[in-house]
Amino acid sequence: MENFLANKIVVIIDDDPLCDAVLSEFLSYAGAKVLQTASGEEGLELIEQHEATLIICGLNLLDVPAVPLIKQLHASTLHTPIIALTDTQDVTLIAAVMRAGVYDIILKPLTDVKALQSLILEAVYPDMFSSTIDESDKLQEEWNHLVTYPEESLALLRDLQPPAHLSVAGCQVGYRQLNTSNNHGLIIDIAELSDHEFGFYIFDAEWVGEYGAVAALLLRAFFNDLLKQQIIAHPDKLPALTTVLHDIQGLLNKSGLRGEYPIVIGYYNRAREHLLVVNSGLSCIIHHENMHTSLIKDTALGRYFHDSVQEQRLTLKSGECEIWNGPRKLWLRFH
Repeated sequence: MENFLANKIVVIIDDDPLCDAVLSEFLSYAGAKVLQTASGEEGLELIEQHEATLIICGLNLLDVPAVPLIKQLHASTLHTPIIALTDTQDVTLIAAVMRAGVYDIILKPLTDVKALQSLILEAVYPDMFSSTIDESDKLQEEWNHLVTYPEESLALLRDLQPPAHLSVAGCQVGYRQLNTSNNHGLIIDIAELSDHEFGFYIFDAEWVGEYGAVAALLLRAFFNDLLKQQIIAHPDKLPALTTVLHDIQGLLNKSGLRGEYPIVIGYYNRAREHLLVVNSGLSCIIHHENMHTSLIKDTALGRYFHDSVQEQRLTLKSGECEIWNGPRKLWLRFH
């Protein structure tokens, strides 16, 4: 398809001369006006100065870390698709940039021109490729595969676990699993929501059994957005975690997942020094400033939802969350 990018502006932010030259030639041949820079800071300036149709951003820039840059680009151009360009297959990095707002990933070297063209077409002209029936059938097919082969879901979840030590929202966060050798431990996810807020959940997928891994993947896909919706809806207040828990219950029900799903959800605001935690089915103690706050172990999420589920609110600068269910135990620390 010649000139499928006629009158379109494509911004390339990358510092690989050979790859960028090939990409620029391809885009120019398709009719696009191509703007290039090897600097993340200059890339942000280009986005402010021009109405870009597409952004292609490298993940190995020297001046700006990949994930914060993607977040800034996405915040500046909510409706402009961002395609990440990388030579790494680091699952953790790829998962992080996808959650930060990337439309898709292109792996170097750029050898498959047809695949590149198809990806750009889908990103720039989404209506051409959207079919409710086709998408529904595809999602159902993928869902059935995950349910049929839960070991693949568990393997993927292990790859997506956050690093044991990380810096998030201005805090140093770490966790460790304390398990017997014959179990996989609790599933944890930590999501940076702003420069001073992060959310997390701890989930016992192994206790659930057959659908535990699939439910954990569902949580990972939607938790971030559900918590952000609460923050946007109440900008001057702390988010209501009980509402997030209720929304997760709805997702499980719509997905046909019946059963009980033990989970703890937390939110920390460094600026306000507030920790919010809601517990549904796990044992949990919060250690802070020589104090020990035990959370009520309510009914596990899934089968029932009680409006009486209590949200614990604590004022603290640092703390430790001790969470367990039988032999599976996890310590989460932040300061």
